[in-house]
Order: sequence, then structure tokens, then C-alpha cells
Amino acid sequence: MKIALCSDYFYPKTGGITTHVENLARTLEERGHEVTIITKTADYNDETHGLNVLRIKSLFSSSQTLDIPHIDELGEALRKNRPDIIHAHHSFSPISLFSILVGKKLGIKTVLTNHSIQFLYDFNYLWKPSSFMLFPLKQYINNADRIIAVSRAAAVFISHFTDKEVTVIPNGVKVEEFAPPTKKFDGKSVLFVGRLVYRKGLHSLLEAIKQVVDEKIDVELTIAGSGYLSPILRATVKTTGLQDNVFLRESLAKSELVDLYQKANVFVLPSIFGESFGIVLLEAMASKTPIVATAQGGICEIVRHMETGLLVRRKNRIKDLAKGILTLLEDKELSERISFNAFREAWKYDWSIIVEEIEKVYEETLCQTNP
Repeated sequence: MKIALCSDYFYPKTGGITTHVENLARTLEERGHEVTIITKTADYNDETHGLNVLRIKSLFSSSQTLDIPHIDELGEALRKNRPDIIHAHHSFSPISLFSILVGKKLGIKTVLTNHSIQFLYDFNYLWKPSSFMLFPLKQYINNADRIIAVSRAAAVFISHFTDKEVTVIPNGVKVEEFAPPTKKFDGKSVLFVGRLVYRKGLHSLLEAIKQVVDEKIDVELTIAGSGYLSPILRATVKTTGLQDNVFLRESLAKSELVDLYQKANVFVLPSIFGESFGIVLLEAMASKTPIVATAQGGICEIVRHMETGLLVRRKNRIKDLAKGILTLLEDKELSERISFNAFREAWKYDWSIIVEEIEKVYEETLCQTNP
């Protein structure tokens, strides 16, 4: 099968969608499919990851997410490539939506995956009116032959913009890539991985770590990621006297990131809102690293409190984050039990399983007759 994965989110951009698209492409290729990733032009050497990538110029010559691609160039690329399936990723970005439109004009079947939710994503009286005000977006979304969402939360959100049935297929993880040969318990290593943006709740995490340090001096938090909050976080670490406890790591190679996961004793995801799934949770679970996370969005679909991680309420987030981190650092027996449960759960999300569900959607879509 020839498959075009169309996304505004790909390297040098990093994040959940980029990770999803890369791993989906690799797994599909391993299963004998011919895959092309279509994304925006950017200053990046695509030979480094060995995937077939086709880059489309943008109207304003930038790689910014909302920069409009040259639609004629996108159309020509899809005409020449002539895939059996166009699989667009993200419901509200240009290449994704325009690729679906082009696919409809060319008679190529299309699938759209929604990766996102927004604040108050499940408030019908808020988002239904918004979907009418954003009528053009709704029309683009409805052009897709099939719609996938990475979580029930993401399905609820996209349902405000379409009357079509939404199939939930979660994100995946390559468990063997993250699984450590042995897991050592040092009682001090805490890890955050993700974009350094406000909605990830890093300000709350630093306040929580300050409370942890006050009770347990020998604690090390590693923040791995990049984003506009980087200079603010560095300044906050300095002004709060946490230089010996908090370390920022940017521009990490994949092997370095896997090493951090495997060595960490606690993984923290303190997001305030907008977490549709959190691939980093699967990576932590596959690394046998117990989780402390905010109970919001799609997080609650992955982490079961006191079984595969600890969930904290948004209302008392800072205090509960500190308590959860301390609990897992000090209670080795609980930490190891949660680690074991989470690792076993992670296999349900292995890409070898997830790709079969996506292939089934492709096959069903190809069998659909146009209305």
C-alpha cells in the first residue's frame, strides 16, 4: 500500500505528533508499505532519520505551523506520488487539512487523526457554537473519509466539529527501545520530558520540587525539552536556589533521552490542560519509570491511580505533586509495584499492535464507496 502521511508537525519540530508520525512511518515500512511523509520546508537534514520525506514550500517561507503551504505544490506532489491513502495528522493545521481537500479532488481516500484537545474540551455548549463560527474548518474536517482520535478525550473534542463517527486508536511506543535491562532504584532521580510551554505546568513542578527539596535534600530533577519558557525556567531555578537540584537538558539525541528515562525513578507530567494523550507517559511506562501526572484530558485514560501511576488533582496540584514525588522516591516497594504494572500495560500500546488497528482503518476506507 502507498501511504502519504501529511503533517505540519515534523522535524525540526519536536513533540508528540512528530514522534507519532515518525514511528508510524517506520512501522508501516517494516510491514512492507511504501510511505512518504509530506511536511513543510525547513532547515533540516532528512537523511539523519532515513525516512522518505517530501517538503512543501510555504507562502511566507517559514516552517511555522500556521504558515500556509503552496497548495498547487502540495497538489502536484500528491498527484505525482499518487498514494492509495492520504493520512493527515492534526485537525487544525494547514498541510493536514489541505491534503484532505486535495485528496478529495483527486479521488484519493483520506484519513484524519486528531491529536489535540483544548481547554474545556468536553464543554459542548462552548465548542459547538465555536464549530459553527469556524465553519470552513468544519468543512475541511468533514472532507476526510475516516477520522481517528488518539484518545477518548480527543474524540470528544473533534466530535464538536464533525458528525462522522470517530475511531479511537491510541498513540504507540516501541517498548523494546525504552525497556531497561535492569532498573536501579536510587531514590532521587525525577524526570520531565516535553515542550517547555505554559500548559505543561512547569512552574508548578518547580514549586513542587522546592517543597520536595525542603523535606529531602538529595533530589535531582532533569527537565528535558525546549521551548519559549527555557530562559524563564533557568532564571527561576537560580532565584529559588535550586541549581544543585534542577538541571535543564536541551537538544538531546534519542539515545540520551532513552538513557534519562531508564535511569529516572519518577516521571512527572504536571500539565494544566490540553493533554490529549501524552506519548511521554508511554515512554516512561516502557522504561519502568513510575509516573506522577495531573488528572486531566487523556492522561486519565492511560494512568490508573495507585496501579500504573499516581494521579493528582488540578486543584491542589503543587502540594499533591510534591507528595506524589516524595511517595515514589521513599516507598521503594510501591514504586517497584507501580513500575511493574506500568511496564506490563505499556505492551498494549506497542507499535506492532497499534499499527494493525491503523491498517484496518486504511483497508476499511479503501473499501468505502463515495456518497
